[in-house]
Amino acid sequence: MVAGKEPGKRFVKVKDSSGNVWLCPLEALKKASEATPEELEECVEWDVVTHTAGQIEAER
Repeated sequence: MVAGKEPGKRFVKVKDSSGNVWLCPLEALKKASEATPEELEECVEWDVVTHTAGQIEAER
């Protein structure tokens, strides 16, 4: 899980096939089957982010 925002790191909001919304680093976007476990660990459920965000900026 992401401990804090790295300076300059950009995140995007994505939805999985089950309808769950996640916030993931932009560079981690790829097919789920191609993502490494380490890349997937950097994604955070949107509900968690909206309650504990702090320094994370979401852009459309």
